[in-house]
Amino acid sequence: MQTTTTSQYVGKNTNIESYCISIAFFRPTTLTNAVYVNDIPIEAGQTLTIAQNEGDYDTTKYNIVFGSQVGSTNELYVIKIIPKTVPEHQFS
Repeated sequence: MQTTTTSQYVGKNTNIESYCISIAFFRPTTLTNAVYVNDIPIEAGQTLTIAQNEGDYDTTKYNIVFGSQVGSTNELYVIKIIPKTVPEHQFS
């Protein structure tokens, strides 16, 4: 299976639709606000990775919520591995 990798900066509360075989959420440093992905806290410098079995696709809508702390910024990176061709029946 051929895949492509995408990355996305997130700096505000939002929803991310996955449609991928693997997704990772990376919070870079302690100078960033707390962030929760589907109510799971991501600690500074940590990555939450969710991967599917071969041939399966993740169709989850992930809810990203930042805490607020004076002097800190909202910063999260989302990395996805997406198949180049997705069978039509996978998302119907």
